[in-house]
Amino acid sequence: MRIIGPNFSVNLTVRGGEVAIASRPVRYMEGWPLARVLALAQRWNWRVELDDYERAVGERPSGAAQRSTT
Repeated sequence: MRIIGPNFSVNLTVRGGEVAIASRPVRYMEGWPLARVLALAQRWNWRVELDDYERAVGERPSGAAQRSTT
């Protein structure tokens, strides 16, 4: 996942519907559910680029099945 703001561009790794790894300056988002990240990005008018898995997780209700990492 990539977030692009007015003065930054960062990558985040999403696993199990949560941010597993986040780059500076958004490292505070580690552990956040994807829906919370998307809500903040919308609030601040940041552009978000998602892959198909991240898009599907963002549309699922909380607690839905998770993707296997094996």
